[in-house]
Amino acid sequence: MDPLFNYKEFVRLSDEGNINYEKLKVPKHTELVDTFTTRNNHVYLIVEGFVSISMNPQSNNIYTVLGKGSFVNYYSLFQGSVDSFLFTTISPCTIYKYSFKDLEYFLSMFPENFGFQFFIMRDLARHAFFKSLFAETGSSDKLELSFSNIAKLHGTTYEKDSVILPKEMRTSTIAAYSNLSKSSFYKQLTLLKDQGKIWKNDKEWVIRSKELHDYVKNR
Repeated sequence: MDPLFNYKEFVRLSDEGNINYEKLKVPKHTELVDTFTTRNNHVYLIVEGFVSISMNPQSNNIYTVLGKGSFVNYYSLFQGSVDSFLFTTISPCTIYKYSFKDLEYFLSMFPENFGFQFFIMRDLARHAFFKSLFAETGSSDKLELSFSNIAKLHGTTYEKDSVILPKEMRTSTIAAYSNLSKSSFYKQLTLLKDQGKIWKNDKEWVIRSKELHDYVKNR
């Protein structure tokens, strides 16, 4: 069951309150916040698709992947431009673009909307928490953690004891999220497959874990 303050309710109340937003169809491999003006004036709600966040345009590593219901560039609403973040679509996306001014009005002027603030921040905090787990994880276990994190964020239950990832979570995306070298990544990938912990169902990765299955079921 969806929580009361979900993105669909957010859009519905935006419409009821005559809060302006622009509906965008964004192709894959598009930098979403690409100018100083957009970075300091707009927040983007993902309605369909996935957007990666990276901190170094010169690196192939990514910080996390945001999906349906997440807000892109939300931190800039509070502390100004977050220049270190690069937001790139990794699939075709449907995006709703809100101005800072309209979003601030919507969230601050109506007490009944305060709950959205909590759920928006909780979503972003989950990404930060999952990424922080890398600091306490040995390098030999980082790929397994990467599969686990992405499954918790974007996976769906599969059979009785597994989780399946969307096809957009390609091998290259998981490698970029893991921050492993190419050789370490493929060594760990082979080991996880040999152990039966992961496999491909057509173009989608499947992770066998009853713990993950139960987590996603109750997410």
